[in-house]
Order: sequence, then C-alpha cells, then structure tokens
Amino acid sequence: MTEQHAATKQTSHVRWAITSLLTLAIAVNYIDRIIWVIAEPKFSQTFGWYSGTGPLTPLALKNIALILFIWSMAYAFFNFPGGWIVDKLGIRKGMATFFTIWSAFTVATAATFNFVSMAVVRAIMGAGEGPVWPINGKNARTWSHPNEESTMFTLAGSGQAVGPIIAAVVGALQVTYWGWQTTFVFWGVVGLLFAAVWYFFVRDSPQQHPGISQNEMNYIQSGRGDAKGDTGPRLSSKDTWKITLKLAFTTRAGIGELLIFVSFAYILGAILSWVPTYFYTSFLHNVTSTGLYSGAVYASLLGGYLASGPINDGLSKRMGRASGRRVAALVPMALMIVFVAISYYTGVAGQIVPTAILLALAGGVMNITVGSWATNAITISPGETSATVYGFFNGILNIMGAFTSLIIVSLALAYGFPAAITSTIFFMVLFILAYTVFITQKSMDHAIEKGNAMLAAAKSHSQY
Repeated sequence: MTEQHAATKQTSHVRWAITSLLTLAIAVNYIDRIIWVIAEPKFSQTFGWYSGTGPLTPLALKNIALILFIWSMAYAFFNFPGGWIVDKLGIRKGMATFFTIWSAFTVATAATFNFVSMAVVRAIMGAGEGPVWPINGKNARTWSHPNEESTMFTLAGSGQAVGPIIAAVVGALQVTYWGWQTTFVFWGVVGLLFAAVWYFFVRDSPQQHPGISQNEMNYIQSGRGDAKGDTGPRLSSKDTWKITLKLAFTTRAGIGELLIFVSFAYILGAILSWVPTYFYTSFLHNVTSTGLYSGAVYASLLGGYLASGPINDGLSKRMGRASGRRVAALVPMALMIVFVAISYYTGVAGQIVPTAILLALAGGVMNITVGSWATNAITISPGETSATVYGFFNGILNIMGAFTSLIIVSLALAYGFPAAITSTIFFMVLFILAYTVFITQKSMDHAIEKGNAMLAAAKSHSQY
C-alpha cells in the first residue's frame, strides 16, 4: 500500500472531538447553574434570609425564585440575538466569547452581598449563557451526517446532566467545606481556561479544520445538500430573521415546535432547578445529603440524554425521521406522567427514597425525548440560519422557564412541594397533544422545503 493510499484510507474523528469538547463546555455551564441551586441555603444564610437550620423560609424561597426569574429572563432574551450572533461569528468565536463572559460572572458571584448584587451578577451571567444551545444546534447541523444528527446533538447536550451530577455531588462538598464564594471562584476559573482551549481547537466548519481527513469530510458532506457549512459570506440579518420567524409561525411543524418547547420548559425547569430545593426543604435540611439525592436524579437525566440520540437515530432509520422521532417522544413522555403522578403520593407521605427514585425515572425518560423535538428544530432550519432558528425556539423555551420558578414557588408555598412538582403533568399532556397534532412527516417536509426556498430566494436577491 503506498503512503498516499494509506493517507486516503485514514479517517479522522474531528467531529466527535469537537462534540466532546462541547459536552464538557455545556457541563461547565450547568455546573455553574446548579451549584447556585445547591448553595441556596448557604448564601441565603449569608444574606440574612434564613437562619441555617430547618426548611428554607418563605422569604428565602421568594428571593431565590425572583433571582432565578431574573437570570432566566436574561438567559431567555439573549437566546434571540445570541443565536444570530453565532450565525455571524461562527461557533468558534461565538462559544469562546460567551464562555468567557459567563465564567467571569461566575467568579463575580462570589463578590455578591445582597439580593440586588446577586440578581445583577446572575443576570449578566445568564445573558452570557444564552447562546449555548444555539451553538449546539449549529454544531450538529454543520458537523454531522444527517443519520447521526440526534446522536451528536444529544451527546453534546448530555453536558446538561453531567454538569448537575458534578455540581450536586462535588459542588455540594465544595460548598460545605470551602464555602459558597470559593466554590464559585473555582468553577469560574475552570470555565475561563476552557474557553481558551475551545478557541484554539475548534473551527466553524469541516472545511476549515486542519485536522480533518478527506474521508471524514466526504462522509459529512455526503448527506448534506448544503454542505458548504459555515464558509463564505453570511446571510443578511434581515433575511436570517425573516426565514426564522416564517418557519416558526407559518408552518405547522414550526408552530408545533413552539408549543413543545414551551411545554418542555416548565417540565425541565421544575426537575432541574427545583428538585434540590424540594429535597432540602421537605426532607433533608442538609446541603451534602441534598446534593447526593439530587445527584441520583441528575444521573438518570444523563442516562436519558445518552440514550436519546441512538434511540432517535435508530428509530428514524427504521421508521422514517418523523415517525421514528414521534415514537421516541410520545412514549417516554407518557411514562413520565405515570412516574410523576406516583411521586406525589410518596412525597406527601414524606418518603424521600421512593420519591427520589420516581423523579429519577421521570427525569431519565424526559431526556429521551430531547433527541426528537430538539433536533426537529435543527432539521427544519437551513444550515446558514440554524443557530438563529434554534436560538429563537430556545429563547421561547426559557421565557417560559423564567416563569416556571415563580409558579413553582407559589404552588409550593400554597400547597406544598409535592403538588408543585406534580403540576408538570399539565405540560406533559400539552406536549403530547402538540406533538400529535402538529409534528408529522408531511409538516416536517413542508417546513424543510419552505426554509430551503426562502434561503434560495435570499441568496438570489443579495450578494451572498
């Protein structure tokens, strides 16, 4: 075999290396978020909202909910320009820039001293985090073959569960023994270092990466009619937003995605942000124990994420993309209804172990659905607009997520945490109805055709 022939046969795995880095980046992102949740009793005590013993006080819960609301709104609203900025800058500069911003304000969290300072710092941090999921969407749209789109998206997205596990277990110990301020400084510095690693290794498209082999390049391009990826001139902002808004509001698939993103926002917000508070306030009154029980729930989230991509891609190959993803969304969500409903009774009975097991099972099946509805948003978007489209949908999700905190606390104070967590069932039913009515093979195909037609029209009347 000649040296040239051997080089041709070699296959690189750059797309998976970048996706693995993105997994770690998202993990750090969620470590920064969940440590804040784990540290709630400690900074509440520092700020004078809570004595440090027993359940969190109504004052502490209300202030925590308001700060989460402010953070979530900043995060949500920056998804909209954040996705557009990523389409302009590309994933390399985009992630490095925003990673630096949110990590710097993770460090700054340690300097907060009251409600206002904490709210301001966390709001700026939330704005820096806004583009994370649009970047994940654009990475999957640019670097994957269509047959592995769900797997790539959910592998990177599994950082959403890896981070909370680390935060719940390691972070809880750090908060207990180092103090909450030192813990935030540590993870903020980790993020700043990681931002530099991302900038030096990642490129915006396969065509730009010096380490990719021709075999890997050909494989990625073989399934992409728009395989030029992120090279060449950018679409105008006007055209990018026109395509995004028309896909979201004038196609059945787009409208269905909006309803599904809104539904999932409430479900995810309750499980991700309020389970530790539920466990601390209703059962444990101890940061370390809360971290361990919450870590068990987050471990199940990770299992669901890792299973989601292969399940969705496998069913898509067997049944067709729309039908396969439909099954992979509706069956797990129906199971989640059962698990959460039963957890209400164990929670009311004061049984922490069965409650934690049931919520862990609920979180696991919840995340199996992600490879379906989330990648649908990527699938219907033309490559040049993928971050903007996903950013728009994710922005809608996080606006709802912001109000989730206020709703959950109001229900918890009025009826108890078991009832507050069980309120997610309403949105699970809405999720199932929206998917059943709006997401079909026909509606997906129509949205894809419409997006490609609008992209072609935009190119024809511009200097693209």
